[in-house]
Amino acid sequence: MSKVFLFLLYLLGCHNLYAQQKPAAHFDLPAKNGFYRITTYDTNIFRIAYHPDHNRKTELISDAVHIAPSHSLNRKSISRVGDSLFIKGRLVISGTHDDGAYRGFYFPLGKNEKIFGAGERALPLNRKGYRLSLYNNPWYGYSEGADNLNYSVPFITSSEGYALFFDNPSRGYLDIGKQQEGRLEFGAISGESNVFVIFGNYRQVLAAYHKLTGYQPLPPLWAMGNLMSRFGYRSEKEVQDIYSAMRNNNMPVDAIIYDLFWFGDSIKGTMGNLEWVNRQKWPDPVKMINSFKEKGVQTLLVTEPFFVETSTNYKASLPYLAVDSNRKPYYLTDFYFGKGGLLDIFRNDAKVWFWNFYKKQMDLGVEAWWGDLGEPEKHPADLFHNLHDKGYKRLFAADEVHNLYGHEWTKMLFHQYAKHYPDKRLFSLNRSGFSGSQRFSIFPWTGDVSRNWSGFRAQLPILLGMTMSGVPYVHSDAGGFAGGEGDEELYVRWLQFAAFTPIFRPHGTALYDVEPAAFSFPSEAALFTGRFRDAAGKAIRLRYSFLPYNYTLAYEQAVNGKPLMAPLYYFYSNDTTASQIEDQYMWGEQVLVAPVIHKNTGIRNYYLPEGKWYHFFDGRMLAGKSWISDSTYLDNFPLLIKEGSFVPLDGMFRTVPNTAAYTSDSLVLLYVPSSKPSFSKMYHDDGKSKHALQHKNFELIQFSSTGIKNKSTLIVVRAERQKIRTIKNRQVYLLIPGPPKAIDKVMVNHKMIDLGNAATIVDLPENALIPFVFNGNEVKIRIYWK
Repeated sequence: MSKVFLFLLYLLGCHNLYAQQKPAAHFDLPAKNGFYRITTYDTNIFRIAYHPDHNRKTELISDAVHIAPSHSLNRKSISRVGDSLFIKGRLVISGTHDDGAYRGFYFPLGKNEKIFGAGERALPLNRKGYRLSLYNNPWYGYSEGADNLNYSVPFITSSEGYALFFDNPSRGYLDIGKQQEGRLEFGAISGESNVFVIFGNYRQVLAAYHKLTGYQPLPPLWAMGNLMSRFGYRSEKEVQDIYSAMRNNNMPVDAIIYDLFWFGDSIKGTMGNLEWVNRQKWPDPVKMINSFKEKGVQTLLVTEPFFVETSTNYKASLPYLAVDSNRKPYYLTDFYFGKGGLLDIFRNDAKVWFWNFYKKQMDLGVEAWWGDLGEPEKHPADLFHNLHDKGYKRLFAADEVHNLYGHEWTKMLFHQYAKHYPDKRLFSLNRSGFSGSQRFSIFPWTGDVSRNWSGFRAQLPILLGMTMSGVPYVHSDAGGFAGGEGDEELYVRWLQFAAFTPIFRPHGTALYDVEPAAFSFPSEAALFTGRFRDAAGKAIRLRYSFLPYNYTLAYEQAVNGKPLMAPLYYFYSNDTTASQIEDQYMWGEQVLVAPVIHKNTGIRNYYLPEGKWYHFFDGRMLAGKSWISDSTYLDNFPLLIKEGSFVPLDGMFRTVPNTAAYTSDSLVLLYVPSSKPSFSKMYHDDGKSKHALQHKNFELIQFSSTGIKNKSTLIVVRAERQKIRTIKNRQVYLLIPGPPKAIDKVMVNHKMIDLGNAATIVDLPENALIPFVFNGNEVKIRIYWK
């Protein structure tokens, strides 16, 4: 026998020995009336499932987690005392419970501990002391204090350095120290009892959650613009007239969203038609859609998963509807829009049948979709769904799968887009989903909010709570939806806030003679008058001016799972004052927003964390770790840029009709001087290709500063990567806050240049403007102050 062969046998033996000794992917520990199974997904992510001795409806039907567990489980780090489970010496589960109706876990809760997240709640960000329902719930005309809205998320984060994620979509609850102080309790009526325990600070646990459940893909660029919408447009003439008014007032529009009047002339009795039925009001949908598309304006249509018996498709829908206990189509008798049935979205054949309606309209030019009533709004407990295509033989009651319905709907669109339009980015406007829905391109809104100041104020904890629940693109019906008194100031302030949220979509009830009992009010800024129209238009154009910065935030979410907006505690957890503030937030890491949320506010008080801050509207440099009082004006609000920041702005925003005209050929690069070095990026692609990131077909431009040393700083602009077309003459205007006379000289690539006039480019206070051309080659700018 050769020595080589013996050596190979030795290596094979070592390999087998290693394979036998390699840590298992999971291991089990006995527990009361069952056992725990512990699995690791990363060094800080532990999955714990409790398997009872009985086998009563314990299926795991969720697909929220899309990565496999790792094989690095260290058994010594996990121990059990009685029914309590410890990880790395830390008590994480203090017991299990099962009262026949709900089953789940108990967890310890510290006296000063704060708990955040759990989805859409118009409650304080710290949800400690509340019992929260985990059940996607429509709430018409809600305002502050609404504790359970359309999109619940079973993910919470703690001030004590951990997070909990319960991967169970059935009806459930979280009791966060309400029933018993010092105890956090989770319960669900069905499904596997499991929890992911994630260790780390706020940034680490949110990043880990996105690693588990997915990042949100890049939106189409048009989705970052102004989406024109109302309940609802009733004819092509009305749409054309309002669009013309918007453009005549220099208000950009990127999309028009059509509510239920596209498929019927009344609110009730038409749901399920899914066809342009009135050709007098909509004489030529194809011509209309394509005419708008030529102007860079996309068409979105509403759909619902309900088919009422008076609709043209009710009989055809019967084989695909959810059923009763006898497996017969369930007949809804108390549904607001009419008697009928609910599509069983869990069945593959139902999805294909439903998709055919979408495909027909997309062949006409429709670009994207609004899915309404997706909780679903009417979902009786004695209605059943067929999950045979997921491998289950029994029927599942509505409450067992309720929170997964909107998720399955958006996922259906995502997969059908991938099949039929493989390079098109999906925009799915849907008000309900589940953990993981973000990776299927859901863009949820916060439901039918009351059109008053309380409804407006409710949006801050809802949006911030949702983004900390791993839902990055949540937004509101800007201006409010339900009721109201025609408050024009409220409309303006809401649009200013919406300009710095993930999606900008003014939307409200404007039914007029169709429903005289409902208060009607326009949601389009051009239909206002005087100073309110001007201030609203300024907010819309402000949204477009920040497009390069906002699109880069979308890139950071898609690649790194970073939130677009975040509460102050997320970035400034060690600042005890910042951690208490709930009426301000960060837009990315560089912009602080303090919206005006009370009527007739004369003074807006707000807090600035450490560092220096540049007031975007009046040009002041303000010191951090302090409270500021600003006099308020209708057309502005406290908008602060952190020192050291590079904020790319669109240099053409004053005249741009929509994002279709955006090329990044002209940029204003705002740099707020700092003594500290800083670094930032700007992302740019064609705004539409689904695989731009995977194919690396994009530009990434770096901005860096050495910080001011001896009255001088060096700013470097360079291309980190550049595969799309090279823009040979991208005109960039470096904007430096402060009077130009304060600057001694500027060298661009070692050549002295003259300062420009900032007033010719942007509507900002006196600033120094340094023009230069960037064509992909590195540019070095040396600034000397007097």
